[in-house]
Amino acid sequence: MLVTQMILSSFGEVLDVILESIRFIKTAKQGYYCTSFHFQAMPCTITQEPDPHTGRYRWLIPAVDPCECTQIGMGGFSTFVPYRPYEVTYYDTFLISSDPGEIQQWLNCPGDSPCSVEGTLGMEDGRIPDQSITASSFFRNLTAFGPVRARLNLKGNAEAWCNDDVTDNISPWIQVAFNGTVTITGLITQGRGDYDQWVTEYRVTNSRNGGQSWNNVTDVDGKPIGFPGNNDGNTVVTTRFPFALRTRILRIRPTAWYVHCSMRFEVIGCY
Repeated sequence: MLVTQMILSSFGEVLDVILESIRFIKTAKQGYYCTSFHFQAMPCTITQEPDPHTGRYRWLIPAVDPCECTQIGMGGFSTFVPYRPYEVTYYDTFLISSDPGEIQQWLNCPGDSPCSVEGTLGMEDGRIPDQSITASSFFRNLTAFGPVRARLNLKGNAEAWCNDDVTDNISPWIQVAFNGTVTITGLITQGRGDYDQWVTEYRVTNSRNGGQSWNNVTDVDGKPIGFPGNNDGNTVVTTRFPFALRTRILRIRPTAWYVHCSMRFEVIGCY
C-alpha cells in the first residue's frame, strides 16, 4: 500500500509539472499553439567548481539549457573543470527550488514574448560564421553552390545554396548551428537571384542538444507545419513561427521547389 501511495504521489508531481508547463498562444485561427511541453520533469543540480576565467569557485548548473530545469537541487563540489560539450554560465549566488516559475525568473529565462528587441541573427551580415552553416548536399560538390551561399541578398555565382539533385533530391536540408542556445521567432527566405529557382514550401526542425534529437515546428494538432516559401528569385518572404524556439540548431527542410531546390535566408530572433 505504501509503495502504491509513493508511485501515485510521484505521478501527481510529474502531472503538476506537465500542466504548469503548457502555455498557449491564441492565434488568429481557432485553437492554440503549445509554446512548451515537457513530457517529464527535468531535475537539475547546482554545483561549485573553479571559474576558468577567474579561478574563483562559483556556482553553475551543468545542463545544456538550464531554462528547461523544473527543479534545482544541491549538487557536488569539484576542484577542477570537467569537459562538457556545451557552454555553462557561472553565478555568484545559488538557488534551490522546485518551483519552475521561480527558476525561470532567477535565470532570467524568456517567456511567451522572449525577445524584448527582435532582430536578424546574422546570416546576411556575417555574424553567423561560414562554418556554422551546413547542408545535406550541394550541387555537384561545387563550393560555388555550397551552404554559405544561402546568405540573404547574396550576390555572385551562385546566388543561393543549391542542393545536389542527383544524390539528394528527396529530403534535402540546410541548417545553422549557433554557439549556444538562442531564441528564434521566424525566417526570411529568398530564392536564387541569378536563375529562376526557389523553394516554394519548407518545414522547420530544431535541436537543443547538438543534434542528438530533433523537434518539428508543429500546428495545434501536432503535425509539422509546411511554411510558404517563395514565388520568384529575389522577393523576400518573412514567416513567423507560431511560437518562439529556444534552440541551438535550426534546420530548414525544403519540401517543394520550382525547377531546383535553391534558397537564401535570414534567421529572426535574439541572442
